[in-house]
Amino acid sequence: MIINIYKEKNWTSFDVVAKVRSIFKIKKVGHAGTLDPLAEGVLIVLTGPDTKKQNEFMLKEKEYVAMIGFGIQSPTYDMEGPVSIKDISFSVEELEICLQKHIGKYIGTFEQTVPPYSAVKVQGQRLYNKARKGDVQRETLPKKKITIHSIENISFELETLNIEEKDVTIPVMSCTITCSSGTYIRSLAHDLGEDIGVGGVLVKLVRTRIGEYTSEGSIKVGELETP
Repeated sequence: MIINIYKEKNWTSFDVVAKVRSIFKIKKVGHAGTLDPLAEGVLIVLTGPDTKKQNEFMLKEKEYVAMIGFGIQSPTYDMEGPVSIKDISFSVEELEICLQKHIGKYIGTFEQTVPPYSAVKVQGQRLYNKARKGDVQRETLPKKKITIHSIENISFELETLNIEEKDVTIPVMSCTITCSSGTYIRSLAHDLGEDIGVGGVLVKLVRTRIGEYTSEGSIKVGELETP
């Protein structure tokens, strides 16, 4: 069985798999492409013989709608934090001009540095375990070859977020990203922030498509019915 699940925020991908296993009383259940707990959207869940198709689904093109906040920083590159203010002394107009100079270099195939808080293994250990111990240096992080096909529908607005226990208004860029499997949108947010020197954090992420499977055709776990 191939199930197009809409993973909701604060669920882990494993939570979804466990719930599907419980609902359908099937032991053999897997998914094709992890979504971080704070992200939401399309998660393909495979059961029974269809679990053999995992690699096929992993290789499918992905589409995301991302919101990237600038002027802030986070060791996780997203709002899981802790998030801190880096530099908010610029206008939306200045941000837009700066980003126009840098965003084009992320279109195409290149080696992307993986986030320190990720499940990638280094010397037999998950990176997030090493990062929690303070045992990770950016220059030693592994790189993965990925492809970003497009960054479109770019818009900017001011958003008020609670950062360091106070409300802070920052510029946020919304965009639609089409990319290959293995792309870390968190890393893109961080790298853009580093490019312009003010910091960048992924504020919100929705995966809207995996191959031909879209969020419009997905179903939430709570809507699944026992056969």
